[in-house]
Amino acid sequence: MTTGSSIDHSPAPLAITPEPVPEPEPQQPIPPAPTSRALELARLSPQRAAFELAWPGIVEQLFRASGGTVTLAIVGQLGAVATAAMGASFQYLFLLFPIWGAISTGTVAVVARRMGQGRPDQAADALRQSLIIATLLSLVSGAGFVVFAAPLLRLIGAGEDVVATGAPFLALVGGLNIFQTLGIIAVNAMRAAGDSRTPMWLSLGASVSFIGLGYAFVHPLGFGVLGSAYAQLIVTVAFLLPVAVLLWRGRAGLRLAGGSWKLHRETIRALMSVSLPSVGETLLFSVGILALGGIVFRFGTDAYAAHQIISSIEAMSFLPCVGFSAAAAALVGQSLGMGRPGRATSVGWAAARMAALWTSAAGLLMILLPAFFLGLFTSSPDVVRAGILAMIVVGLAQPAQAVIFTIGGALRGAGDTRYTLGLTVFNWFVVRFPLAVILGIVLGWGLTGVWVAVLIDYFVRAGLLARRFHSGKWQLRRV
Repeated sequence: MTTGSSIDHSPAPLAITPEPVPEPEPQQPIPPAPTSRALELARLSPQRAAFELAWPGIVEQLFRASGGTVTLAIVGQLGAVATAAMGASFQYLFLLFPIWGAISTGTVAVVARRMGQGRPDQAADALRQSLIIATLLSLVSGAGFVVFAAPLLRLIGAGEDVVATGAPFLALVGGLNIFQTLGIIAVNAMRAAGDSRTPMWLSLGASVSFIGLGYAFVHPLGFGVLGSAYAQLIVTVAFLLPVAVLLWRGRAGLRLAGGSWKLHRETIRALMSVSLPSVGETLLFSVGILALGGIVFRFGTDAYAAHQIISSIEAMSFLPCVGFSAAAAALVGQSLGMGRPGRATSVGWAAARMAALWTSAAGLLMILLPAFFLGLFTSSPDVVRAGILAMIVVGLAQPAQAVIFTIGGALRGAGDTRYTLGLTVFNWFVVRFPLAVILGIVLGWGLTGVWVAVLIDYFVRAGLLARRFHSGKWQLRRV
């Protein structure tokens, strides 16, 4: 028997365990969106987008070339020696293409890709790095032109009368190439961001000024060939200033102000991965142009003067190609940045088709009216006679030239510059230069033989570029 307290047999209360509160899922970073201008272009059809960016570039190139061509015609009235002196100087100024072309190619590829990825700050960093590198290289190359102007002209076989006239021009324009170098890189970056109209209007003002100043310095003021150099430098500086101001404030989402101007290893690496092969390509091209000039000098001053005039007319004919090439490079880079390789392919082919139509029409005019075009740039009937057949050959080459420019631009916009470098080596050393020697010198075709070699080179190169673009391997290139 028990006594005292009783035992409680009721069940113990249940312990209530609070339900676990789920942890909030980590916020996923919002991927950057392409810039508004890149999206605007991406909404257009490939043909419309290519034309939207190309037509201001075509007009711009027409303005630029008109200024240079009219000035060449003004200088041409001074005689064959003046024309040959200016032309020989420009042969060496082509050596600046490794600076302009290579750095611009890397800048366009990186800027366009970053704008498509929605990273305008990184695009601006790439442009700043490019401008710093370009400044250093242009100062070094400028010093070389000042010191070696006369020996360089003698090296390609120019006579002492041509050297005496051309050396001061080459020293002045080449020595102060920094202004032109910076201007070219800056406007190419502007186009890569999607703004091709601003460079067009600036080039209009520059070209009109160049023609007026060129005539005034060459004839009324009596400076001759050197007067053209004075005009070019004044206009180049006047062009660079507004370009710098506009980019500092910002164009198409690309803005120079507010970022660092220190050199960054990663940005430099991205630029150089595209630019270094382009350096080799443009250097080979420039050296090849000089080598051809050396061959043509063997045929006499009249033939060389005709060669320079034909080169200038050809430059006018491929201006639409330059516009479509720049458009293809920008649109291909932006499309790859958005992760749309199919779109990149479509805009490349669209640009090539439109360029081919344009240049074919120009080529037909060259074939039908060769003497007329040559006569616009010289008062010498001997120079005209020396260039008639070569002018017809240039007209036949126009369709291939369109493919070279536009598809080559598309590949460079993708950063596929190693392939274009290898192709340049092959074409110059296996096709163009050996054929120029055989046809021009061995078979005795003279200036016409040299341009037939160029014609064959154009069609071989166009076919190989088209094959590469069709393969799609360029889409795998990382920038």
